[in-house]
Amino acid sequence: MVNSMKKSHWLIYFTNSSSSKIMGRLYIGKRGLSIVVLFIFLGVFGLCRCLYFGASYGYAKLGMHYNLKENRQLKLKLQFFQRFIKERMNAISDLVAFEDKMRLKFGMEMISKDVREAGVGGRPSPNEELSIASLGDPGVIKADSMKERLSELLRQARLQDSTLCQVVAYAQRQSDMWAQRPSISPVWGRITSPFGYRVHPFTGAYTFHEGLDISGSLGTPIKSPADGVASFVGCKDLFGKVVMIDHPVSGFKTVYAHLYKAAVVKGQALKRGDIVGYIGNSGRSTGPHLHFEVHKHNKVLNPMDFFLPTDIMID
Repeated sequence: MVNSMKKSHWLIYFTNSSSSKIMGRLYIGKRGLSIVVLFIFLGVFGLCRCLYFGASYGYAKLGMHYNLKENRQLKLKLQFFQRFIKERMNAISDLVAFEDKMRLKFGMEMISKDVREAGVGGRPSPNEELSIASLGDPGVIKADSMKERLSELLRQARLQDSTLCQVVAYAQRQSDMWAQRPSISPVWGRITSPFGYRVHPFTGAYTFHEGLDISGSLGTPIKSPADGVASFVGCKDLFGKVVMIDHPVSGFKTVYAHLYKAAVVKGQALKRGDIVGYIGNSGRSTGPHLHFEVHKHNKVLNPMDFFLPTDIMID
């Protein structure tokens, strides 16, 4: 094929490959040339458009694949959070039931239902745009619901922690108070002089006896009837060798007089059952015995009211 171009037209010659003889020719004018160029341009443009749309479609398909994968992962996370929230809600319900029992047992004020709810429910989402968008997207609705339930769970958990701490603190105070409440006899023996009015063995006068006299062999160990701290160890004129123990949480104070010797020093902490001293005959005494007193807020009490039977557990 041979091309020949003049000023205003093209001539295209067709020849046979086996000879030089011209088989035909095609005349293309200026207008025809413009049309050919236009068709070539449109063809190239169309091809580029096809390639562009093909690439866009492939990219969109790839993006959809990743979005579907991400959506599946988000669904799994939402399912996990649903189970987690349900389990924690059940756990909080169990704690509430336990706390109510403890408050009833200790005589504490019950927590009302309104306080338990802590303002949960009935509040719109703080993000109005998210709420509007969630109207058409179930996934967003569920995610927003999870967010509200998590916020509710956190509020209830904080409230439950606070109220349980109150119960624990109260129970600890009760435990400390009972630990420091006299509840056992410091020594077992015959009561030679009870609490109350009596005829004084030395003066013969009818006087008030502020303690309890318990006889025993010289050197018999004397035990503390409750937890406390030794506040006095020394001698007093009529009581001889004396030990005093403060029980500050319960407000009690106990006194042990006419001792042979003390087994503690001032400031020493004691547990119920620890040895305080030993029965003696010091001071003004008719024989070996323990003079035992119980005070509460400077008021003297009958020690017999604090002796529990031996088959009752104290601690």
